[in-house]
Amino acid sequence: MDGRYILGVSAAIISGALFNIGTLMQKLAVMERKSDAGLMKKLVRSPKWIAGFLIQLALGSPLNLIALGLIGPVIVPGLSSVGLVVLALGAVRYASERFRAGEIAGVVLVMAAVTLFGLGQMSVDLHAAGIYETAFLARLGWFSAVLVLLCVGCYMAQKRRPQWAGVLRTLDAGLLLSICNLWLGVLTVVLFDWAQARFSLTLLPLVLLGSAVTGTTGMLAITETQRAFALGEASKLIPIQYVPSQIVPVLAYYLVFHLRPQNTLTLPLTLSAVGCVLLGALLLAGRQMAQEPEQMNSSIQHG
Repeated sequence: MDGRYILGVSAAIISGALFNIGTLMQKLAVMERKSDAGLMKKLVRSPKWIAGFLIQLALGSPLNLIALGLIGPVIVPGLSSVGLVVLALGAVRYASERFRAGEIAGVVLVMAAVTLFGLGQMSVDLHAAGIYETAFLARLGWFSAVLVLLCVGCYMAQKRRPQWAGVLRTLDAGLLLSICNLWLGVLTVVLFDWAQARFSLTLLPLVLLGSAVTGTTGMLAITETQRAFALGEASKLIPIQYVPSQIVPVLAYYLVFHLRPQNTLTLPLTLSAVGCVLLGALLLAGRQMAQEPEQMNSSIQHG
């Protein structure tokens, strides 16, 4: 492993810890609200929620950008999930959340996926990925469109299965973050070229589109996450969010970037990591969906 890869991995892990510290503070702010009505309007006036958001924006986001620039958008989400340890410990200490044996196993499996993703070294050199080629942009476009359709599906399913609303909102947020990270990686390279005086006005539409996509999906993901927190425990919902956040980049590695791993162990390690994520999330989601009807009724009574 070279220094560039190690630096990128370190940035991703620290970024994940900071994002989850911010998430915990946001969850605590949500817990102080008595109903889901006008939730975001109330949260933006909460010092605790604002502090959590600023930790993510001012500290976590720059490190995430550094990681994306050094090792690409494929394994960064997987490495960032190391922050789940911070979230789990904080949720038990400050949010009075409790873990059963199955839920502990779920968090451990998600953490194991971090190690496997890191060992797989499925990194992407975005500067050599041909992001300005028409074929690449076409693949990026249809891949993003499919993810948007899945987001719409999660949103519609919330209406038909209100008892699963917390999990569905979390999955929706994970899909939105996947779109955001993918486009953010591309946008980072374009802006880097701009700073190196290699920018052409013909690329301005790509910059505007990329900025619109990352801004919109990022804000929608934040909103969906906060709405999910009103219905469930952060320590169980966030690992579920990592399912699309970790699997989508792996699909993008093959379908968007058209890359093939050079190391023969990369694919088995990555598939094992995906398996750990799915099983871990299943253990967490099952308990969370069982809790949601009770939490929804409690929220209605308080409202």
